[in-house]
Order: sequence, then C-alpha cells, then structure tokens
Amino acid sequence: MVTENERGVNLTQPVGTGPGGVPALSVDIGTSGPVLSHFEEWDEIRERYAAFWNDAYGGHWVLTRFDPIREALQDVDTFSTDSTIISDPNPDYLLLPLFLDPSKHLKYRKLYNARFSPGVVEALTPVARQACQDTIDEFIDRGHCDLINEFADIYPTQVFLIALGLPLDQAPQFVTWVRAIFKGLSGEDVEGAAAAQGEVTAYFQDLLDQRRRHPKDPETDMVSYLLDARIDGEPISQEYLESMLTTLVLAGLDTTKSQLGYNFHYLATHPEDRRRLVEDPTLIPSAIEELLRANAFVPPARKLKKDVEYEGCPMKSGQMVLMPLWSATRDPRAFDDPATVRFDRENNRHIAFGAGAHRCAGAHLARRELLIAMQEWHKRIPDYWLASDAPIVEHGWQCGLDELPLAWTP
Repeated sequence: MVTENERGVNLTQPVGTGPGGVPALSVDIGTSGPVLSHFEEWDEIRERYAAFWNDAYGGHWVLTRFDPIREALQDVDTFSTDSTIISDPNPDYLLLPLFLDPSKHLKYRKLYNARFSPGVVEALTPVARQACQDTIDEFIDRGHCDLINEFADIYPTQVFLIALGLPLDQAPQFVTWVRAIFKGLSGEDVEGAAAAQGEVTAYFQDLLDQRRRHPKDPETDMVSYLLDARIDGEPISQEYLESMLTTLVLAGLDTTKSQLGYNFHYLATHPEDRRRLVEDPTLIPSAIEELLRANAFVPPARKLKKDVEYEGCPMKSGQMVLMPLWSATRDPRAFDDPATVRFDRENNRHIAFGAGAHRCAGAHLARRELLIAMQEWHKRIPDYWLASDAPIVEHGWQCGLDELPLAWTP
C-alpha cells in the first residue's frame, strides 16, 4: 500500500472538508512518477474513499469505484459531456460528437460507428499488419529500441492515417502534434499545445477545401465521407467537420500508444507470461483484455446538469465529476485480486473503453491494432527485456510512459 507517493505527498490524507462535510483531498492527476505509481496510489485512495471532493484544478468531485463510475457514465441526463476535462468546465472549443446532447450525439455517432465497424476493421487489417511489420523492420536488426517513440507512437499513427485515407508520410507530423497537445493538458506547455491545436485545425481546413474541389471515394477517404454525410437532411457545418476530425486525432493516437507502452512494460518485466504468449498466441486476445483492465489510463470527466446526491456527495449542477477508469477497473468489488494480471481471467467486464453512449467509437480498431502489434512483435522478437536500469517514468493526466527502452538479441 502507498501511504505517501513517490513525490512525497500523502494522497489519502484529507486537507479539509468539501461541500456537505464530505472529505476533501488534494490529488493532482497530472504529475509524473515511477511507472505504475498512479495505479498503486489510486488503489489506496479507492479503498479509503468511495467518493470525495478534490481541491485540485479548481475543485471537483471524484468517484473511485467500478459500479458508481459505470452507472454515472451511462447516466448522460445527469452527468453530461458539456465538458470532459476537469480543469476546463466551460470550454470555448468543440469536441464532437462528445459535446452534443444525447439526441444529436447519436446521429453523429452513427457516422463514426459505420467507419469503425468490425467489418471495416477487418478490411483494414492486412494493410495495418504491413504497417506494423514495416515499423519493426526499422529497428529489429539493431537489437534495441525505445518502444514508445519508435513503435508505439509510429505504428498506431500509420493505422490511423490508413483508416482516414491519408498519406502515411504524414505520420511524423501527427505524432508531433499529438505529443504537444497532450503536454498542454498537464500544464507542461500550454502555449505549445495551443499552437499545435491551431496547426491541426488549419490542416483539416485545408484538407476539407481540397476534398470539396477534388472529392475522393468516401468508402476509403474519411474527409470525403463526412462531406457527403447528412444530418437531418443537411450537410455538416464546417465548424463541426473540423471538430469531428480533430476529435478523431485526439481520441485515436495517444490512447493506443499508451496501452502499447503498458503492455510491453508488463511483458518485458514478466518473462513467464511473455513466454506463455509466444508459445500459445491464442492467449493474446485475453491477455490484451486483461492488460486493458489492469492499466486503464483514461480519466474521463463529466459536468453535472442537475443537482444530485450521489455516493453520499451533494453534487450541484455545473460542478465537474472525475471518473478515473484506472480506479474503476482495479476495484476488488468488481474483480478478484485486481492488482494481479491474469491472462485467463474470466468475466472480464472492464470499462477501459468507457461505458454508455460515449463508449469509445474506435474500440474495434484499437483492439485490432493491439492484437496485430502483439502478434507481429512476438513472432519476430520473442525474448526482450528492459535495456536500462534507469527508472521508467509515467506521466499523469491521461497516463502513459515517456520512454520504454527495450533490448533483445538480434
């Protein structure tokens, strides 16, 4: 158990009382620390507090346990997506279709669902597999790589570009943009994040103009597909198109990168489980689900649309509620021995992709990317280990590893 985190802060000690006399803590989810430290810290927080008031980021409520988080994510009438970031309850930007009311959200969500369906993902698989093989080719003969920056960043970005019908040579630019934008979330470089966001918007503005003049096949080109789409008989506005495309970038790139980092860190430090996957690749799908559960790294937030008493907390309309999935999916009330990774875990009903109407639209594609990565890597590099004794650093907010140096015998 962690009573004091690696940064010298006791995260479970109340700093006072919040609304209605509820315990108030001060937990900054944006700090960096040793790998897995955020998960371990929240394991203790969850066991002490089912819910609490957090003084950080201007103040907000926090839920910590599986059932209350899942139910809140499903209750869009109370816990709205008018804002999804605790530090920004009144955003002056759009993230669509997240920010839309439920009736409108469903109409836009159907457009995404059609493009990320199991059938579409299956059709993309051969090209995605080739992209994975080509990425591994870049470093396999060297005998070492930084898994994060040379594989987990590059390969999912290439698959994303394939899915959208964009040129693969633009992958480095998208990697740079996404890194900068997520640095801004933690406050590390807000100006750089704003600049990157502006460049992403300008890129899609130009691309939309190009496709209007020279449309491509909407079956293979996402921009042409969205330009052809109609909502209630009307074309989608320029503002909404830009937002929808930007949302795809933010939701689809850093997430898969983070999960790959945790997967390969676990396997590099647990050789017996790694050998099980190498000897029996049919275990890989269940291993992926278990690693998604054990290291769910996304901290969704919701904005209250009305007053509600929830988990003993007097929540008020307009306040923000944090629902860290890493706390929910390691809750012993929902999972037996949750801190232990078990590839043969049964009834693994994790919510690493969220729950309810706003569950990740790209879950099918993300699972396929992870499957291809685990299959192709272990065919060609079955035995690998951490290449350095230096501490592996885990950044906060949307958790992930900054670097993961791996080595093998070429």
